[in-house]
Amino acid sequence: MSVTALDTLQVVKKLKAAGFSEEQAEAVTQVVRDSQNLDLSNIATKSDLSAGLSEVRSELKAEIAEVRSEFRTEFAKIRTEISDTKVEIIKWVIGIGFAQAGFVVAMLRFMH
Repeated sequence: MSVTALDTLQVVKKLKAAGFSEEQAEAVTQVVRDSQNLDLSNIATKSDLSAGLSEVRSELKAEIAEVRSEFRTEFAKIRTEISDTKVEIIKWVIGIGFAQAGFVVAMLRFMH
């Protein structure tokens, strides 16, 4: 991008011809001139943004993979706990069933 010198006198004349006052024309011209002298070296380029976006995507993918792994581990623990709980419930039901059967047998012997 090439920068050419700004003919401030010509700009002021054009602005005044368009209806600007002397002060307005000079102020607008000064703003344009100041904008030519801005330091744009710190402005991010499309390439900078693309690189940053790629980095963020990579980090996000890694974090998602980690969360999925943690969920799988937790779900496996929950499944194991559910399975263990089922076994305990079955043991209790069978134990209570035997106790009831023993009670019924004892009652029948007592009644005879």
